[in-house]
Amino acid sequence: MRVLLVLLLWAGAVSLQAADAVMPYPQEPPAGTEIVHPVDGAIMVWVPGGTFIMGMDQEEADAAVKAVGLKDWEEAWAWEWFPRRTVYVPGYFIDKYEVTRGLWERYAAERPVKPMKGIAKGPKEDTPGDFAAYPATTVFWAEAQQYANWAGKQLPSEEQWEKAARGTDGRLYPWGAELPTPELGVFVDMQTKQISMIQPVGSHPQGASPYGCMDMAGNVYEWTRDWQEPYPNNPEYARMLQYMGHGAGSLRGGSFYHGPVYVCAKRFGFEVEIAYYHVGFRPVWVPPADYFASPAFAADKDKVPAAKAEIERLRKIGKPGGCAI
Repeated sequence: MRVLLVLLLWAGAVSLQAADAVMPYPQEPPAGTEIVHPVDGAIMVWVPGGTFIMGMDQEEADAAVKAVGLKDWEEAWAWEWFPRRTVYVPGYFIDKYEVTRGLWERYAAERPVKPMKGIAKGPKEDTPGDFAAYPATTVFWAEAQQYANWAGKQLPSEEQWEKAARGTDGRLYPWGAELPTPELGVFVDMQTKQISMIQPVGSHPQGASPYGCMDMAGNVYEWTRDWQEPYPNNPEYARMLQYMGHGAGSLRGGSFYHGPVYVCAKRFGFEVEIAYYHVGFRPVWVPPADYFASPAFAADKDKVPAAKAEIERLRKIGKPGGCAI
């Protein structure tokens, strides 16, 4: 009898945990709903809680890399993406764009921090705002996390990043199945291997993800908060650890400098003490439980049109031809 009672209590607890896991926020808005974050002023989009397909299996990876001219999945080091699986992620907001140079400069001016190394070595503006709509680059992992902490946000987990890029239908790219083209993002040319130049955020709206995130393939790599460890049940676990070890931070999204693989499942990593001119970031934010029923939510939504207009203004005055910093 006692054993039966314990089993019943355990089953009840599991049921409650399962219910909590899928319970939506009260008055949760539709997927892709936009707000302006109250601290840093970035436009963010809502990604509802739920499951999505993460990673790839060997057959999928082989087909994807051959489509862009590589020999096979091994040439692309696609073992980092294995295995394909279904993952649950609670709801969150994620920045619609990569954090811009303009946002970073505002952050640095409001608190006693050293200027970002990429900004310090970057080109000088002829007029204010020349590069404000470009991604903030040469960002070290710790610097990205400090910005996120200041804003009350955090760097995304790999699960959060990939769901925001891929949606729930297991698509190859943020926009679907079509191979990367100049209309969809800033990529290395797959035929000539010619490197493009960094461009202002949101310059390729046709390449938006299912939730409206821009530049989640190409432009600049984006830091996550995770180490680039083998996924659970990765059949190539030992080989990945052999060359990667346990000391690399995980980057996602590809960049204008690295190609030609830009699938949502692609992973890349290097030591967190390293940063390059094709590395940036975009944070996530988990709102309070009562946020969507609050006046703050309505106010943050009302700010979106003006924020979009400002991004568009800065994009138009940006230096033509890109800005490598």
